[in-house]
Amino acid sequence: MSILVLDCGSSALKATVFADDGAVIATADAGYPAAATPHRRAPEDWWRAVVDAVGRLPREGVSALSLTGMMENLIAVDALGQPVRDAVLYSDPIGTEAFDAVAARLAAADATAILGNAPRPLMTAFKLKALGAAGARWVLPGSKDFLALRLTGVVATDPSCASTTGLMDIGTRDWSSDLVALLEVDRGLLPPIVAAETVLGGLTEAAAAALGLPAGLPVVNGCGDAAATTIGSGAERPDEVSIYLGTSGWVAGVTALTERMPRPYYRLAHPLHGGLIEVAPILSAGAAAQWARETLGLTLQDAERLAGEADASPTGALFLPYLNGERTPFVDLELRAGFANVAAGDNAATLYYAALEGVAFAIAANVQAMGAAGPVYLVGGGAQSAVWPQIMADVLGREVTVPQHPVLAASLGAYRAAATALGLAIGAAARGRVYWPRADRAARIARQQQRFERATGMLRELARI
Repeated sequence: MSILVLDCGSSALKATVFADDGAVIATADAGYPAAATPHRRAPEDWWRAVVDAVGRLPREGVSALSLTGMMENLIAVDALGQPVRDAVLYSDPIGTEAFDAVAARLAAADATAILGNAPRPLMTAFKLKALGAAGARWVLPGSKDFLALRLTGVVATDPSCASTTGLMDIGTRDWSSDLVALLEVDRGLLPPIVAAETVLGGLTEAAAAALGLPAGLPVVNGCGDAAATTIGSGAERPDEVSIYLGTSGWVAGVTALTERMPRPYYRLAHPLHGGLIEVAPILSAGAAAQWARETLGLTLQDAERLAGEADASPTGALFLPYLNGERTPFVDLELRAGFANVAAGDNAATLYYAALEGVAFAIAANVQAMGAAGPVYLVGGGAQSAVWPQIMADVLGREVTVPQHPVLAASLGAYRAAATALGLAIGAAARGRVYWPRADRAARIARQQQRFERATGMLRELARI
């Protein structure tokens, strides 16, 4: 048995075939043509990319298909499932004026408590208010929802995608009657919200012929990309933490909380149980490491080698990774980066190592503020480093697990949703490698963390001069 996963991203469609134990059999990407308008995309581009990518994969033995992709979009389709216009992507600010017009009424209705998040202009609801729904039978928030419709003829979304619309009651996981009425949205346009592990239906004859797969193949709903990345990393149970280390990054804490209480994090309904995923964005993740490599004139290969050398006996050199300010656990967009405690004997190796460690300290501050005390799962391009995951374990003082394929975390999350639907046990191939904090580094890490916190405060004072 194998599972085909489609990850409909902003720049490319990724198709991956997983064995039933989570091992990757094959993966293929297909890009999209240049968009005519910024923040817009013809949904048919996604479908053509699916046909392209799937056509380059082995399909024998595929027993189910599962989905993930972008959230917070506005995808309007007619009664036949055909797009009535280009999809309005998550990044489109078209809803800003519509949001401003109703912001006071939303505050009076305590919309934040209903949504679990403060309303914001990029949410699907405000795109819909700005553009209307002429000619539409349905409006879908997830790119994977459009693919599900094309694959099965079934209209649906999942709780994580619905969390980003500005219309879902996060407590009931259904559309909020109060907000639907306040925003004057036709509830009949909104798709049913069903669990990530729901089998939506079978592959239609037309879709099966296009993909070279059997008609009737079960198609699993899956979930939005941020939620899929969290569960794909391995963070499923309350108190577990997923850290995404890409160019930017985030800390995602899993919680059993469902009560409507204010928290300084973006909240998503957890796709596999009744709890939540709380997301804290990290401005200084892989971009800080890339800046350090480029500034020091290092290739990635050289930087990895030097970091390994520095790890044998790290110095006290410190890096504050705030190249573009900080958003969490405090907001200070004027804050800037800096090296500190650098000695004459420090060199490119020790400075690059300090950069990796500095990002780890910034992430640790968010993990601590979030209060999630369980195991940590690390994904994204930075998780492929031979050194960085160990640094993360040392700084966090807890075990850190890196999946075998950390850049496929979202796809692995959709696989996990399908495995739940099909009653499959998650095999060792999906679990990855575990890094443990080194006891002999604990005293040094404690000193460095104290220096990091003090130096951050000093830099914030400096930014105000």
